[in-house]
Amino acid sequence: MEVNIFGEGAVGYKNIVKSSSSQDFFLYKKYKNYAVCTVADGHSMDVFKYSHIGSYLACQSVFEILKTYKLNEDIEKGEQNFICDLKNKKVQNDIKNKWRDLVYREFYKRNYKVYKLDYMLFGTTLSFVIFLKEYIVFFNLGDSTILIKEDKDYVNVFKNNNFKFVNSLALYNCEEKMQYSILKMNKDFKLVISTDGFINSFETYHKLKSELDRTFQILEKDIFSNRYLRNIYKKHLSNISKYGSKDDISIIYIYN
Repeated sequence: MEVNIFGEGAVGYKNIVKSSSSQDFFLYKKYKNYAVCTVADGHSMDVFKYSHIGSYLACQSVFEILKTYKLNEDIEKGEQNFICDLKNKKVQNDIKNKWRDLVYREFYKRNYKVYKLDYMLFGTTLSFVIFLKEYIVFFNLGDSTILIKEDKDYVNVFKNNNFKFVNSLALYNCEEKMQYSILKMNKDFKLVISTDGFINSFETYHKLKSELDRTFQILEKDIFSNRYLRNIYKKHLSNISKYGSKDDISIIYIYN
């Protein structure tokens, strides 16, 4: 799969002050026939005790589900079946059930069977992008953001993803809240997928756009500039959080 991916994350300033770990998690992989980028944002209130684990398991659930489509063996058939199942809500239900299965196993590794599992302990959002042969598939549950560059501007793939009550994988009917979009694969594209800690750190769209444009410019410049950015970007994100949202940040840049 010919696609360039750069991802990084940083513990939010509010968690650094509390000596806590990040509730975010991001994971991306390139395979022979496809590529996957995922971010998840574990809920930050104290009631969500294991949300940092929930976000990790959310990303893992996507990869587990994709394995069943055998995309590396037959991309045409796998792509067709995946998109069909997505439109029929099967993928959404499978992700929900896989996440719950992983959470169940994780919880009872830590606790005796007498304890009742409350999935809210692991509450998290989930967003991902899948690059197939003919299509790009976008998926969102919660308040993370997927931006695609069109001409000179960045457009939010899911314009109504920010709700007063953040949708969560922990909700029993979460599959009803999952959003998806399918685009024909384009020869040239630039995409950004991030948790809300990044977007909320910028006061204006102009400042956000300047940050994204500058990052893409460095990534595409040459191997030395690219390597330099990768070495300093975690610290850069920490500063963005400190002087912005104070929240954890996970972000993935995708371009070709």
